[in-house]
Amino acid sequence: MDKLYSLDNRLQLCASLVRPSARLADVGTDHAYLPVWLLKHGKISFAVASDINSGPLESGRVNAQKYKAEYIDFRLGAGLSTISDDDKITDVVIAGMGGEIIAQIIADSKLTRDKNLNLILQPMTKSEELIAFLCKSGFEIREQKCTESHGKCYTVILASYRGEVVQVDEVFPYVGKLDLSDEHSALFLKNQIKHLENKSKGDEKFLPILNKLKKLVIL
Repeated sequence: MDKLYSLDNRLQLCASLVRPSARLADVGTDHAYLPVWLLKHGKISFAVASDINSGPLESGRVNAQKYKAEYIDFRLGAGLSTISDDDKITDVVIAGMGGEIIAQIIADSKLTRDKNLNLILQPMTKSEELIAFLCKSGFEIREQKCTESHGKCYTVILASYRGEVVQVDEVFPYVGKLDLSDEHSALFLKNQIKHLENKSKGDEKFLPILNKLKKLVIL
């Protein structure tokens, strides 16, 4: 059998938040790199790898066969629509999508209202929209970290449903629960600031929040 690959920092951070012996749903699995790696390292007991497109899903099957990763069900479908209660999923990873798309996937599924479910979310863009959605929709952000991979900075959010709206100020969606003493988290915020600087050129309503964010980090 071929030697197992290593995950890049982005997926490794997602993997680090998956609980031991979890039953995993990997939404938008692409090549199934994450569930295959987790299974081969004995970190999960079962996985559903789903994707909205058949091509990436087939690539995932090939990858699983190559590394003889058993206990993965490959399912074609959007979001969490392929998951049922019988799967007894404990941890969900939704990575590599826009924050607004991740928010919609969570909103569309009743499964995400299970208070024992871990949601591990890695938005490629619009993380502030995802965080704002989580807060107003009864989800608690339990942990948030950042990492750098292939020259880009990413954030990963661990959340669970609590059923209570979390009141936050206008800064929180951009900062979340990041520890700004961490270099990757500080870099992520700097990138958020650059993004807002560009948006504020066309719309001055972003200037107040931009100025507040600048006070949080040394540029």
